[in-house]
Amino acid sequence: MRLQLPISYLARSTAPSWLGRHFLLAWHAVILVVSWYPFSGWRYTGEPVLAFLFYPLPYYHTLTDNTLNVLAYIPLGYAWALYFRCRWHAPLAALLLAAMLSGTVEFVQQFLPDRVASNLDLFYNALGGLLGALLAGLMSKLLVLRSWHVWRQRWLREGAQADFGLTLMVLWLLTQLNPAVPLFGVVVQPTGLPQPWVSPIGNAILFLRVLESLGVMLSLTAVGLLIATLLAHRRDAVKGISSLVLLALLVKIVFAGALLKPAEFLAWFNLNVLIGALAAGFLLAVTLRFKRRWQALSALLCVVLAQWVEELWPLTAQPASMSGLFKWHYGHLRDFGGLTQTLSEVWPWLAGLYLVWLTLVDWRRSGQPTILG
Repeated sequence: MRLQLPISYLARSTAPSWLGRHFLLAWHAVILVVSWYPFSGWRYTGEPVLAFLFYPLPYYHTLTDNTLNVLAYIPLGYAWALYFRCRWHAPLAALLLAAMLSGTVEFVQQFLPDRVASNLDLFYNALGGLLGALLAGLMSKLLVLRSWHVWRQRWLREGAQADFGLTLMVLWLLTQLNPAVPLFGVVVQPTGLPQPWVSPIGNAILFLRVLESLGVMLSLTAVGLLIATLLAHRRDAVKGISSLVLLALLVKIVFAGALLKPAEFLAWFNLNVLIGALAAGFLLAVTLRFKRRWQALSALLCVVLAQWVEELWPLTAQPASMSGLFKWHYGHLRDFGGLTQTLSEVWPWLAGLYLVWLTLVDWRRSGQPTILG
């Protein structure tokens, strides 16, 4: 049976997609952050640097470690297989490249405190890369990849800009995985004793609540406008933003149920988050009427102001105090928190560069700037 493609897809399918390469680079960065965080305390134990390759098996063996080591490298193998167009040699190439990355990670981990270099980790990482490549080959046989291309051409703009923007949205969703961080928030309310701080207004609690709501409003508005700039048709903006909000909410609920203690299940939601989200809805209702380049500029302004709110936030969430919210006692909690924190710090800069790029390109392609239209 032949797959019938829409005419619009056939007309636009000649544009090359960089999405796979963007995701490949991004997932390499994710693995390195998780494996080497917090990038400090370097030391040399004096042991031969390649000794970990010859440790007797099983060495430092736990079921949780092994499972996560496989799962972490499945997306990497999948992306490498797509890079090699799922040809016959793609699984072998993905296996070797995953093993090379894992070997580099394990080698460097010898010089980091609280890390253990393990040949068993290398084996499971390489296995994850191989499984990911095989999964990509299977999905290509089932025409899943072709269906994805049809979906992309239906909903998203063509070109490298949309590919990079979609990768940014995947990274943003990763920042929402930590259920201790408020939904759409840029600040974290710490637990434990109050920290010394002098409020600029008489009502300190009101000032903190306004800051938290403002951060949520700016963050959600920026992300919503970024989604709008990715879509092929302006009429789909509300649908796209609503889908993103529901997906982020689902992510929070799932990870809160898996990681937080039952009494702390709603640590990521409060009245300040709700007020900020409603204010963001009002701003989006206005800014979605702008032309695309003005939407990009508005999103850039929201990103900058959100960073300003984060700088104004006077309280610091210490890992020791926040750990009381979680029921997960594995060492991976440190890696998980490091990943979301690092991505939260890097993402605004990547989003800012993307929005500046998008604005300049759209301005060059268009004539005189007008806000509405």
